Formats: sequence, C-alpha cells, structure tokens
Amino acid sequence: MRRFLFSTLYSLMAVAAGLLAIRFVVGPFRSILVTVQSPVNAAGIVAVAFVLLTLSGAAGVQPIRLAIVRSPKEPPAVALQMKDWTILAVVAAATAIAFWRNLGSPFVFDDYKLLGDASHATWRILVDTFKPEPGRHDLFFRPVGLIPYWLDYQWGGVAVRRWHLCSLAVHATNSCLLYLLVRRLPMGRIAALVAALLFALHGSRAETVAWTAAGFDLLAAFFVFGALLAVREHCRTGRRAFYLPIAACAVLAVYTKESAFCLPLLPATLLPFLQREERRRAIQASLVLASICALLFVYRWYAIAGIGGYIDSTGARAVLHSAPLKLSEALFYRQWAFLFFPVNWSAPQEWWLRASAVLFIAVLVVCAGRCAASRAHLLAGIAFVLAAALPVQHLLLLSLDFAGARMLYLPVAGLAIFWGALLERAAHSKLRWTMAAVLIAFNLAALQHNLGPWRTTPAAAAAVCRALGSELAADPRPVSVSDLPYKQQGVFFLLNGFPECVAMNSGQPASRVHVLPQTPESPPPGERLFVWKPERGSLEELGRALSPAKP
Repeated sequence: MRRFLFSTLYSLMAVAAGLLAIRFVVGPFRSILVTVQSPVNAAGIVAVAFVLLTLSGAAGVQPIRLAIVRSPKEPPAVALQMKDWTILAVVAAATAIAFWRNLGSPFVFDDYKLLGDASHATWRILVDTFKPEPGRHDLFFRPVGLIPYWLDYQWGGVAVRRWHLCSLAVHATNSCLLYLLVRRLPMGRIAALVAALLFALHGSRAETVAWTAAGFDLLAAFFVFGALLAVREHCRTGRRAFYLPIAACAVLAVYTKESAFCLPLLPATLLPFLQREERRRAIQASLVLASICALLFVYRWYAIAGIGGYIDSTGARAVLHSAPLKLSEALFYRQWAFLFFPVNWSAPQEWWLRASAVLFIAVLVVCAGRCAASRAHLLAGIAFVLAAALPVQHLLLLSLDFAGARMLYLPVAGLAIFWGALLERAAHSKLRWTMAAVLIAFNLAALQHNLGPWRTTPAAAAAVCRALGSELAADPRPVSVSDLPYKQQGVFFLLNGFPECVAMNSGQPASRVHVLPQTPESPPPGERLFVWKPERGSLEELGRALSPAKP
C-alpha cells in the first residue's frame, strides 16, 4: 500500500513537473488533453508532492553531531571559526551583488508617504505613536518600525541610494543571522551556507528589499532572528538571563510589524533539533514569549481600537474573514507554489530563467523520495514555514504577478531550514552539490527576473509624476487625477503617495494635486482633471495625453 501511494504521488508530481516545464519554455499553451494558462496549480502540485515524497523517503536518522568542546555544566556550543566568518562574508557579498543594480531605482507608491512623514517627524512625534488616542482606528500599530525610517531620513534625506543601501544592509544581516541560527541547531557549514544563500537570494526578496516601504518586514525579521538566537542560547545554557534579550526582541519585533506575532510558535518548531533538556527550556521560552505577545496584543488593540489590518472589499478587516477553505489553500498549497517557484509570471521570462527552471524541475523529480534526511528535521522546517505564515495567511493567495511577495519573507527561513536538513544527510556528495547548486542558481535567476520590474516600474511612476509637475508649473490651477493604477507588472505603482511623488520629482506642492477615487462627469470647479489611460500608459486631460517627462 505504501509503495502504491508513493508511486501515485510520484507520477502526479512527474506529470505536473512536465506541464510546468513546458509552461516555462513555451508559455501558456493548449493541447487536446490539457490547457495550461496559470502555472500556479502545476507549481503547487510539484512543490507539495516533493515535500511529501521527501518525508516518505526520509528516515528517523540521528543528526550529525559536530566536533565541539564539551563543558561539564552545559551542552556543547558551536564556536565560530575562521571558516564561518568567511562564509558570512560570502553570504553578505552575494546578497550585495544580487541587488546592486536596483540601488538607483526611484521610490514608488507608499515610499513617498513614508518619506514625507519621516521628514516632519520628531522624537516627540515618534514617542506619541506609542500612545493610544481616543477614536483612533489605524490599520497598523508599528511605532518601533517608524523609528528607523526617521533615522534613515536624517542620514539619507531623499537620496534613494542611501535608502536602498539601508534595506540591503538589513537583509544581508538577516541572512547572516539565519546562518548562525542554522549552525546552532546544529547543522554543518555546507547546509547552513545553502540555507543562508537561499534566504538571501530567494525570488520573493525582490519586493522586500527593493521596496523601501517593506522595511517593516526586514526589521521585524531581524528582531525575530535575534529572539530565536537568544532562545537557542537559553536552551543550551539554561541561563535565565537570556529572557531579557528574548523579551526585548519580542517587543521590538511585534511593534515593528504584526507578522512577528508568530514568534511564540517558532521555538516549538525547532524542538526536533534539540536534546531532551533543551526541549523543556524551549517550551518554557515559548510560554514566556506567548505571555509577552499576549500583553502586547492587548495594548495594541487598545491603542488602535481594534485588531487593525487591511480592509477587504466589504469594508471589514480582512484578517477576520478568513474562511477555512481559503486558509487551507493559502497555508498548505498556494504559498508552497511560490516558495518553490518564486516567479513574477506577469513579466516576460528570460532564457536563463527558463533554462534554470527546467533544470530545477528535473532535479526535484530525480531527487524526490531519494533523500536520507531526518524526517523530524524536515518537519521542523515545514512547521516553521506554517507558523511564520499564520499571521499573514489571509494575504497568501498570491496572484501571478507575485505582488505581496514580502509576506513570504519570514516563512522562507523555514524553507531554508527544510533544504538545509535535506542537504545535511544527502546520500551522495555529487547529488548534494548538484541539488544545492541548482537550487541557488534557479532562485538567483528568479530574483534577477523579479527585480527587473522593480527598476522599470518605479522609473515609469517617477516619469508620470514629473510630467504632471510640468503641467502644474505651466498652469497655476490645481489638478485632480483619477483612475490611478494600483500596480504594474506586480509592482505597486501610482495609487498611493501620488501627490508626494509629484512634489518630490518636480518640486511642485503636493497640496495642488488631488487624487479622486473615481472619475467625475466634469472637472471640479477651478481645477484641471487628468485621467489615467492604461492603453497609453499616461495621464490624459480632456482627450490630450501628457508626454512623459524626461529623467
């Protein structure tokens, strides 16, 4: 029976893999037997089937123990050596090289609003963001997350390269912290290196690192990793002094972004890596984190008069309208499709992306079910993914353009642990190196593909803002604009922050630009009306199109 189930699952994966490979090579296609338009279903089947097959092929083997110096009072620690520092330098350098071309990309969408707020912020204003206000019904409560934006503005002003450098530095630091965490689980250097590179170069990182407004995700993950490293040291040593950094990181993380409320669950996902006494301490740390996060959640609710979060089409909080079917689809299927194949399908695919994707699919088919990894360790990585995705599960039904990919920032750490555990016990060294090389090569190709629109779309948005600024300079009347697009090729475009975008790119006051939710029958009194024309890719005034301003 077990062999029959394995054969059935493997056959299903092979068929889906073939269809997905054809979709990568030729694009959407139609045949007598099957029609493939959206690749997400095929990608989801391949990803979920691969995970299940690796679990079925894995065994309850004991993890490889590293050579370490033992102490009579506490379990051994993994001491960093020169090789580890060299690997950390390699991870940081690879991350910097991968994102280097996007350092000059203009601001876009919410960036302009955040810069405007940061330019007027003071320490008193920042302190006040922690306080509740009568009648306050904000979408989010991120007082800690606003402080780095203010500090970045003091250093960078409106120099876009400095802002992008800050985001890149935090992301590179997070990748190095993940390496340290995986080493302390413990895993070998090769497995930890692959895990860190996957986290650094995963295709979903384009939105998180290239979009300044996604800095909340970067900083929240930084504090989450800090908390987990402190938990790991507490588990190893039993010293309660580590509760202080654990608590501090928890406060900073959840008040940077609400996705960090998953933190109490994360130590529990790592139990398979721990010894018996360490597991007891990890559970205690989880309970401490749960108590802290509960108190922080209560104050957050009090401060913003509700649960907060995005509003859906009915005007209600989206997080409160998660149907069980959609929740299951998001957590157990759709997010895995994008975790394994993090591609912006709305942008034209380059030949090198197609080639690396086909090679990656072939490696998945060949390696499925042939791994001798510890099943408990693989389950730990899967559990980490699911736990990290819980706070954002209602936002994980991602579309083909991969907009919202920043929601996968923390779950990818679990995927990295999964792959690290898989490679740690690969039966053959050639297979191990092949899997690692192809995995990183495909994700690097997907990342470069996804970064392309994060260069072109912000540049197009800045050009539109300059063009409207030229109209404002030539005519003293204010203007109203309508039908501004929400996104373009998976990149958030013009709808938010448009007046600030015009001001920053043209020098004209933002107060002269009014954004309308829908196009009126006639221009407002004393104003000019501009309407976005998607077929032209520009704003148009009463039948007259604006020519994009030159950079």
